[in-house]
Amino acid sequence: MIVKQGDITKYLRDYKEGRIALGDGIGCDLDEAMRYKQGSFNLILGRNGVGKTYFKTWHQLALSMKFREEKTMKWCIWTGENKAGQVVRNLIQWYTGTHFKQLSMSEICRAEQEISQWFYFVDNSKMYKYKELLDVFESDDYSGCLIDPYTGLDREYSFGSNYDFLNETRQWVNQKNITVDVCTHPISSSGRAGAVYPKGHDWEGYIRNPYQSDVEGGDAFSNRMDDFICLHRMKDHPTMKTYTQVYVYKIKDHDTGGMETEFEQPVLCEFNKGLGFKVNGINPLIEDNFVPLINHEPKPLPKNLAFEDTVQVSKQKLEADKEQQRRDAIDKEIEDNGIEFTPTKQTK
Repeated sequence: MIVKQGDITKYLRDYKEGRIALGDGIGCDLDEAMRYKQGSFNLILGRNGVGKTYFKTWHQLALSMKFREEKTMKWCIWTGENKAGQVVRNLIQWYTGTHFKQLSMSEICRAEQEISQWFYFVDNSKMYKYKELLDVFESDDYSGCLIDPYTGLDREYSFGSNYDFLNETRQWVNQKNITVDVCTHPISSSGRAGAVYPKGHDWEGYIRNPYQSDVEGGDAFSNRMDDFICLHRMKDHPTMKTYTQVYVYKIKDHDTGGMETEFEQPVLCEFNKGLGFKVNGINPLIEDNFVPLINHEPKPLPKNLAFEDTVQVSKQKLEADKEQQRRDAIDKEIEDNGIEFTPTKQTK
């Protein structure tokens, strides 16, 4: 079938007159890098445990909440590595702005009822072929669907089978105008000792983010996707472990919004004690984007006094060690110059 000339002319006129709509944002700096676009095929790359499902379902919830007066954004989730109940528990915390155990059962049930209009979960007690999942995704008027992870599908492990999945899913997205996001992992070598931030870097010695070429299955995945997102988290870093780093490696259509992040300049999403990410201090779920179902401020978690005492002792020891290192350096410099002196080492 040949594309009608009139369709091309309409697009050219819309583009000329600035009528090409931006993708949907959630009301924070993340929108500059990535936006939701209906009928797109996207990849989310990340090592195990960095929070790919956590981040993606949070972003979907933010979209559903922000636009609920205009349209119903429904999501169908297949996650082979997470239980539906665990995902819904997180959704309830984000939606209410309150830690789950501090909610009453009536509040939990009200929030679950509201969330259930947006989120639907595929039973993960069996393994699926990708064509079976596409049939499920077509069974209702979903805005977008999640395959998480690609490596968990019932499939052949070959170069050709990867291309079959990519080509057929790409065509399905084009025909159905349903967005499909695919989570996947990098190759094993990207997590080995050599894949660390170099000497002199602020994060020296910590495992770096996977690169675009690190995706398991090779460049075929990058080539066939509309947008390519990488999520990274330094789980063993004392201060950065609560930040999800969002790298955008590819945006196919810049006219509808989104932009590749600069080298080593990810968007930082702060964990916010499990109540929904903050981006540069903004929590999109509560910043004038929606009226919360439960109208009260989050209750603070009780203080862990034992932990705070441990932190204080560690700080004091660190300061004492630094002072002793300074004194030792002075003593060595004096000794090297042949000057008689009384050592400044502290008596323990």
